[in-house]
Amino acid sequence: MGATKGPEKKPTYEELEALCRELQAKVTKGIVLQQELISIKDELDQELNRFRLIQEFGEVGMFRESIRDFAITATEYFVMAFEQPHCLLAEYQLEEDCLKTLSFFGFVGTEIPGRFSISGGQFRQREGFLISQSETLQRELSFLSLEDALIAPLFAPDGAFLGIIAAGQQSEDQRFYNPIDPKDRHAFTVMATKVGYLLHNFRANEQLRQEIKERKKVEKMLEAKAADLLRSNAELEQFAYVVSHDLKAPLRNVMGYAHLLKNKHQEGLSDKGREYLEVIWKEANRFNTIIDDLLAYARLSSSSGEGFPIVDLNLTVERVKNRNSFIISQRQAKISIQPLPCLPACPAQMEQLFQNLVLNAIKFTPEQRRPEISIEVDEEKEYYRFAVRDNGIGIAEEHRQEIFGLFQRLHPSGKYEGNGLGLSICKKVVEHHKGRIWVRSEGKGKGAVFYFTLPRGVE
Repeated sequence: MGATKGPEKKPTYEELEALCRELQAKVTKGIVLQQELISIKDELDQELNRFRLIQEFGEVGMFRESIRDFAITATEYFVMAFEQPHCLLAEYQLEEDCLKTLSFFGFVGTEIPGRFSISGGQFRQREGFLISQSETLQRELSFLSLEDALIAPLFAPDGAFLGIIAAGQQSEDQRFYNPIDPKDRHAFTVMATKVGYLLHNFRANEQLRQEIKERKKVEKMLEAKAADLLRSNAELEQFAYVVSHDLKAPLRNVMGYAHLLKNKHQEGLSDKGREYLEVIWKEANRFNTIIDDLLAYARLSSSSGEGFPIVDLNLTVERVKNRNSFIISQRQAKISIQPLPCLPACPAQMEQLFQNLVLNAIKFTPEQRRPEISIEVDEEKEYYRFAVRDNGIGIAEEHRQEIFGLFQRLHPSGKYEGNGLGLSICKKVVEHHKGRIWVRSEGKGKGAVFYFTLPRGVE
């Protein structure tokens, strides 16, 4: 037979009470743990929502049409992300060394200045902080009447200070909003960094747009100038036609009748009449020369400066010598020429240039002195520098620029022939070839050296 079981021992009241307390403690602990988990979940949800807003702001803010629209969007997103009723965005103005208010939110009844000063030394770090941590900053931003706020500096990618962003509460708001959590500084810094980079991009794009606008303006001006030049060239060509046909026609008649008087009726004139006839003949020839020189000058102004052929300047100078052999022989002028280069140029204009300089040197050498002319060249990196040296009467320093002007004569026409256009044509030819011309002289009676440069062109 099996053994008989005795009656179970019932727990005492004290044991049951202890067991209840233990169970109650576990339930309470579970509830607290559940509340902590809910709180953590709420915090995580809040942070996720905040970073979602930060991400969304980056996408939305990037495509605003203006700085103002961007600034308004930024303040609105800061208010949503950090659940604060007030926000201010200000940009640093380097020229004025102050902050300019770009946008603000929620400051009803608060007067916000358009510009205000803040010590830049407070923003050496990029991290955001609570305004209550800086008495100086609280004082400088006292016009905002904020009891507390998150504030962060804005920096460009290169580290340049761009401004500040602040979001916080005034005293009357603290009944409806939770106190600012110092842990929010990290997220606030992240969003402020994004604002700084976007603001920098907006300013860079704005500058680029302004440069494009200015460039288009310059292009329009250049187009207008080009149109003016084309019109001017057309007018010059018309002028050249008028000069060569309409003006020279009556002049040819005058010269023709003067020639007939000289050849067939000169003996019938008195001495005074022959003197008058000689003056008419000389002045008519001089007028003819002026017209020819003006025509040459006009053609220089209207001709193109592109697509020059390669010209051998040795052959150019040789042609100038042959064409002017009579005057060279008559004055027994000695002309020494260094080997000259080949370069892209207008052949006719090069002949005009060297002829004017050589004849100028002969003309302004005193009759009792044998003209000695030297044509030299130095090779530079991008151009040739030419020198036409003479032993003539020289040029005073105060006249060295003046002589290149139209119709500029330093001497009476009776003493030296000419019309004051020769050196003007030389200047026009050289500038037409993208060079420059100038003169040096030791003074009166000591000769002169005319220098000019011409581009080397493609080797």
